[in-house]
Amino acid sequence: MTEQSCECCGTVERQSAEGSRADEPSGDRWLGGASVMETPLPDDVRTAMAEFFGDASIATLEDWVAELRERTGGGSIDADDLCHADGETAHWGDLDGTRYHFRCFYDAVALAELASEPIEIRTESPSGEVVEARATGDGGLTASPSTAAVSFGIATDASTASEKPTLEDAYAAICPTVRAFPTRDAYEQWATETNAATIGMPLSAATGVATGLVDD
Repeated sequence: MTEQSCECCGTVERQSAEGSRADEPSGDRWLGGASVMETPLPDDVRTAMAEFFGDASIATLEDWVAELRERTGGGSIDADDLCHADGETAHWGDLDGTRYHFRCFYDAVALAELASEPIEIRTESPSGEVVEARATGDGGLTASPSTAAVSFGIATDASTASEKPTLEDAYAAICPTVRAFPTRDAYEQWATETNAATIGMPLSAATGVATGLVDD
């Protein structure tokens, strides 16, 4: 295997050809409906997320967000909890004329929800394609290209969290799998090659996780 670098909090490994999931039905990993937070997750994603906590019951992204909040204190995240970068990265958001660089592009989506203001976002896919978005701060998001997709998931070799995991524990397990892609096909190709349990969805539908993390 070769490692694929991630500017977030760790790495995800590319699988060898022998270990790829290319024979899996692609639709099993795509959440394309209106209620992506309530859509049942694939078995491997549910298992990996449950094992991270050790004793959780995870069926949907809504369950995952609720469990994460409860285990890390129960409150909303705030701007200081985001993965800010010390220098320039490929993942940034512009808010009121100020550019914030992050280790994971999804932090810019969360910042828009925290600020309740629009943010212009730029990121790069694992293959280097530029993906841009505008998060409105009230749950809306438009992407360029309009076909853009996003992945969520957890590294399959993530260490089981302690009884009281920190946000840093969660970032280390999750952030390497949260990536943007120019198309659904690009996500699905990456998913078959990557040693992580993931789902994909249209980038325009991706604000639900951020809203769940910041909602009081």
